[in-house]
Amino acid sequence: MLDRLPLPSQFDRIIVQGSIVAGMLGTPILVVLLALLLLSRISAPEFVFWLDATVVIAGALGAVLLRNIVHAALALIATLLGVAGIFLLLANEFIALVQVLVYGGGVTILLLFGLMLTNAQDEPVVSDGSQKPFAFGVAVIIGGLFIAAVIDANWGARVPAVVSFTAFGERLFRDFLIPVILIAILLDIALSGAFVNARRSRDEDEMAPTGGEARS
Repeated sequence: MLDRLPLPSQFDRIIVQGSIVAGMLGTPILVVLLALLLLSRISAPEFVFWLDATVVIAGALGAVLLRNIVHAALALIATLLGVAGIFLLLANEFIALVQVLVYGGGVTILLLFGLMLTNAQDEPVVSDGSQKPFAFGVAVIIGGLFIAAVIDANWGARVPAVVSFTAFGERLFRDFLIPVILIAILLDIALSGAFVNARRSRDEDEMAPTGGEARS
């Protein structure tokens, strides 16, 4: 049904269809949360948390299930922005800002540039049959660790500790200076490698003889 929508050619049909589906699925959730908020069953922070969790889960599912790599990267942006909202609920504005600027902006844009420079295909040929059992085992272990951490956590109310930007900067750029530099170098290598591969394939295409030249 959605394929018959009369959309201009300039519009990305997948993005429009995804927005329509997200609106259709998100509206009932929003109505239920608003009803619970008006009936005083949940508080305002809980309302924001559940709404934010819906965005995070929907973006994560889109990043995993969408076949187009660019669309999956755009869905990943929604997940990263939702995580930034959770940091805001935890009264950690600086980490939320870093999440938006570094991950939601910088890393995702770097990923999109890498995809465009390497001419990634929409449906790459994947042969990962032998890796699936190992990946499933790792997923089970990580999921078990998360569940154990949630069960063992102390969820009692605590007074939030305010950390100054000066102390945070000293901790980040003095005690963790080497990891920060290594991550910056790795990101630079990734972008440079994508650029080199794109230039190499372009030069090979230019040097390849055309059909007319081959016949002559």
